Amino acid sequence: MPHWILLAPRLDSTFESMGSEGAVTMQVGRYEILETIGRGASSRVAKACDTLIGRTVALKTFPEGPIDPAWRERFLSEARVLGKLSHAAIVDLYDVGIDDAGGPYLVMQYVSGKSLDQVLAKGTIPFQKACAWAGDLAEALACAHRNRVIHGDVKPANVLVSDEGRVKLSDFGIAGVAMRLSGTGQVLGTPAYMSPEQFMGRPLSNRSDLFSLGVVLYEMVTGQRPFDGETLKEVGAQILSATALPPSRVNRAIPQGLDGIILRCLAKNPEVRYASGEELAGELFPLARRKMETPAEPVPARESAQAVAPRRRRLFGLAGATK
Repeated sequence: MPHWILLAPRLDSTFESMGSEGAVTMQVGRYEILETIGRGASSRVAKACDTLIGRTVALKTFPEGPIDPAWRERFLSEARVLGKLSHAAIVDLYDVGIDDAGGPYLVMQYVSGKSLDQVLAKGTIPFQKACAWAGDLAEALACAHRNRVIHGDVKPANVLVSDEGRVKLSDFGIAGVAMRLSGTGQVLGTPAYMSPEQFMGRPLSNRSDLFSLGVVLYEMVTGQRPFDGETLKEVGAQILSATALPPSRVNRAIPQGLDGIILRCLAKNPEVRYASGEELAGELFPLARRKMETPAEPVPARESAQAVAPRRRRLFGLAGATK
């Protein structure tokens, strides 16, 4: 399956000169920048206003790309594919372009709320809600996969939780674009959420995204990642060879049925994982409607990680791992 890439733009030096009070000094096309709402290693996000129709949008920009007609056409053609994605759990793409300085930009739906990683900073999520959210994200990925789009970087930071409590997936292919624009040969994706095949630089498939979603679901219900470490080498070794601790061993409120679903997502062999997002969602939604049998308080993320740390070290001890 081809790996289409959604380009995530960035703002140029004019953006950098904005004052701390958020004074508006820049406009990209018809989009007037209101305030900076996010910064990353390779992109910037701003809350902006579409001055033509008065709609609030999210404007994402990248560094200037190569001034090459073929590159520009590929960027635009890939963005057109992404613009066709229509799902309630996918951030809508409204517009795309390349500014006068050669920097690509995307204009997307503005979602008022928080990122999932901000939500997880407060503790775990009840398994019913986590299953409902993961089911919505699985269906969103299924929509993308039907359109031959692989996300490639599913992680809490790329999941938005609206003020109404609905999840939306964003940033398709951002890691691939960052690498291509920077000219580096680094591994694509965010290490702790990458599938084994992604870590080894092999071709990705829809099942690669479902592995990453499994990591996100594991973190939602336990407050910790199934594969973690202090170095890239340690994380990679665990993803490639370690067996994840069943989630119910970390949080007793989790039903064993959810253990099987998550561990199947985390299978090393892609063929063992769910064949599609629809199949995964079909197993998650019944659990989302299930009543909790034993009332329990959410497990704070930091405490849950500490509680199993000794066991994880015994289970996942890696000979020769660097610190």
